Amino acid sequence: MSTPATSTTRLGPGKQTAKGLSKPMVIFTFLLGIFMGALDHGIVGPALSSIMAAYQLNSSWGVWSFTIYTLLFAVSIPVLGKLSDRFGRKQIFTFGISTFAIGSVIAALAPNFIVFLLGRAVQAIGTGGIFPITAVQIAVSYPPDKRGKAMGLIGVFFGIGTILGPVLGGVIITFMQWQWIFLINVPISLIILAMISRFRSEQQTVQKPIDLAGIVLLTLLILSLMLGITQANVRYLLAAAVLLPVFLLIERKHQDPVMNLSYFTRARTLTLLLASLLSGFVMATATNLLPLYGETLLGLTKGNSGLTVAPMAVSSMIASLIAGYMVDKMGPRRVLLLGFAVSLLGAGSLAFAVTSVASFVLTIIVMGFGVGIIIGAPLNMMILQAVEPKETGSAVGYLSLFRSVGSTLGPTIAGPMIASMAQGFAGLYSISAAASIASIAMILIFVKKKVS
Repeated sequence: MSTPATSTTRLGPGKQTAKGLSKPMVIFTFLLGIFMGALDHGIVGPALSSIMAAYQLNSSWGVWSFTIYTLLFAVSIPVLGKLSDRFGRKQIFTFGISTFAIGSVIAALAPNFIVFLLGRAVQAIGTGGIFPITAVQIAVSYPPDKRGKAMGLIGVFFGIGTILGPVLGGVIITFMQWQWIFLINVPISLIILAMISRFRSEQQTVQKPIDLAGIVLLTLLILSLMLGITQANVRYLLAAAVLLPVFLLIERKHQDPVMNLSYFTRARTLTLLLASLLSGFVMATATNLLPLYGETLLGLTKGNSGLTVAPMAVSSMIASLIAGYMVDKMGPRRVLLLGFAVSLLGAGSLAFAVTSVASFVLTIIVMGFGVGIIIGAPLNMMILQAVEPKETGSAVGYLSLFRSVGSTLGPTIAGPMIASMAQGFAGLYSISAAASIASIAMILIFVKKKVS
């Protein structure tokens, strides 16, 4: 007998049923995909030197193992989010897990670095079918008063994967060949695929022609933009500027465009997308640069500075879970404002108040709490409330895309600032604090209180 996975609500794009798999197990299956993606992101770091040695590379080439992943992940998020509204979330999630596993095998068995990068690219495309789809699936599986708590679990599973990734990576590199960094994804993927095959979803999908021209132009646009940012290359940015009006012209004429242009003409949705971009910037400047901060300003050794990420990861994970509960009680708008306020406090402290290791640890715990809220349930809940049911996958995809752009901008801006300014970190975290202030102001002005 089928068990309804959601009541009739504004977010319910169609009746959801799970046959042979209980609702908690369905959610666990999707969250396991989040865990695997987060685990892979952290697990590669310890293996990078071994990978570069295996292919006889220098560090300038080695970073492409991360760059190519970032680029293709950014491209795949909105495209696969849109296709989940067209073909169904289960189908796209299954595609994402399968593609991720195939990419892992290619990377592990690659005879040269070019093939290795191909494997990383395939992995990234697969990940784009995991992260946004999971958020939407959880949202439509619960009534409004329980969604926040359930969506808070995304941050918990992501946090666990992020914490375990470097630890497991170090163990594998110590006792096994580096290829097992990627091959470990295969059995996890097979377990997820076996579980998701038992899930039967009755989702009302969009039955309109696929916007192939829009998908191609969007892909080229995102690649140009992200390459321009990561490589600090004006030519790529100019290419993105040229592609943008062509893309908008195509989207205006299509029956079911890959990008709903109304996202950018309505104050509410545009504000949420910009807040997501700024949340990515705040997150990246916090998490990516803490080890360098500890080494440069506090004199920590490289080994000890690397451990500074752990308190933030734990704090962020706890905050994500707590924020989910708070969303159900207070509403996502208030919780999101609280998250940016805490992030403002943390960034301000990193800029001006850290004087010792003890104050540093306390500050990054506070910062982690704020980050865990602003990238967690509140923004996802608010964007889902702001769009039509048939647009849920696409909307969350664009929310994730804007966060990815913001997280790419963080290190890009940070590098020159830290290298050229005596007080580079103070300036950088002042900008991060300003990003939180801007987000708070936008939300207060343009996102009015709304009852779901």
